[in-house]
Amino acid sequence: MTGGRGASIAWGGRSLGAAARRGILRALPREVKDGAKATIAGARRVTPTPAARLAERVARRPLATPDQLAAARRERPGLPQTDVRLWVAPANFAGQGHEWARAAQRLPGVGARSMAIAGPIRFPTDYEVPASVYRDLGWQREQRRALLDYTHVLVEAERPVLGSLYGTCAAETPALQRAGLTVAHLVHGSDARRPDVHAARHPHSPFRDPRDPRTARLQRLTQRNIAWLERSDTAVFVSTPDMIDVVPGARWCPVVVDADAWASDTPVLERQRPVVVHAPSNGWLKGSDLVDPQMQALHDQGLIEYRTLRGLDRAAMRREYREADVVLDQFVLGLYGVAAAEAMAAGRVVLAYVGDVVRARVVEATGQDVPILEATPLDVATVVRRLLDDRDGARALAADGPSFVRRIHSGERSAAVLADFLGT
Repeated sequence: MTGGRGASIAWGGRSLGAAARRGILRALPREVKDGAKATIAGARRVTPTPAARLAERVARRPLATPDQLAAARRERPGLPQTDVRLWVAPANFAGQGHEWARAAQRLPGVGARSMAIAGPIRFPTDYEVPASVYRDLGWQREQRRALLDYTHVLVEAERPVLGSLYGTCAAETPALQRAGLTVAHLVHGSDARRPDVHAARHPHSPFRDPRDPRTARLQRLTQRNIAWLERSDTAVFVSTPDMIDVVPGARWCPVVVDADAWASDTPVLERQRPVVVHAPSNGWLKGSDLVDPQMQALHDQGLIEYRTLRGLDRAAMRREYREADVVLDQFVLGLYGVAAAEAMAAGRVVLAYVGDVVRARVVEATGQDVPILEATPLDVATVVRRLLDDRDGARALAADGPSFVRRIHSGERSAAVLADFLGT
């Protein structure tokens, strides 16, 4: 009994201590917290690896297994045999890190490799490691040595490329620069899209309630990331045009989509009851709760066949897009991204809330109109009914999609944007 009671007290003490530490950290100013994190990371870098792994175990975080570490060493990609050697890491959201690396290789004298932390949905990449390996001090030290053979690093989503070795990008980026690497940052979207700014600009923003825990969490993250980007001595790129307003001085590096892989010969809007699909990776950020009831009503009336696609792998998603008539993207953010570009590449009718600002910015940058039907959560059902009444007009718009993707999202334009950073 004594042993059991002691164990309970010890566990309670750890829980109480952790809660107290969290409370203290929340009360500290941001600069103090960042300094503390940098100090901890610095101490960790000089800690023997076995001791660091013991600390990870005490912190109750899964440790990398010997087999995982051995695989990470074995699978580390070979160094490009070029004058310019680019490392792109560590997010690879929607496979874009890998696509930007491939795009960069279009430039003369540039070789590139991509790296990602393994997630539930797998995308192509040159080097993928489990999260436990990404956190492992031994791997981080080995990866740092390997990274020093590169010339350039493109850091995705303000996430350190070397795990917790330096603590944060604010500490890691200067360290990489001191080692002779040229560093740039690439914003994906939610990592820097400030909820308060977005809510002030967009009437159907998902961030209108600052008390929502998701909004509050994103507010803290984005404020920290933008503050870092503004003071960092690096080039900054953004993956969608809307983010140019959010990150001053950033350049748009378009997402990359293989138009041939998504091409479809399925006729559009020839079925009496067209297939309308919606595949929200995050329903909250797509406005799914506002759109689903309206589409279900049209489905129940026999006007459309509505399919919501969740949990599909990449092959299944591609098949659904290529066989659909209409693809609904997002209706609350004011942009278009990878999913919309894939649907355009498939030659489908795409509906989304793109917004006048983004449309004008794309025309200014490329001379091309975005071939997406504009819709909001208030009028999406009306827009669908309208396209059913004007099928020829909708087909003509859909037919512009593949050529638009080939011109803007093939990787050629992205490579041109990255050329200055890469010195080519």
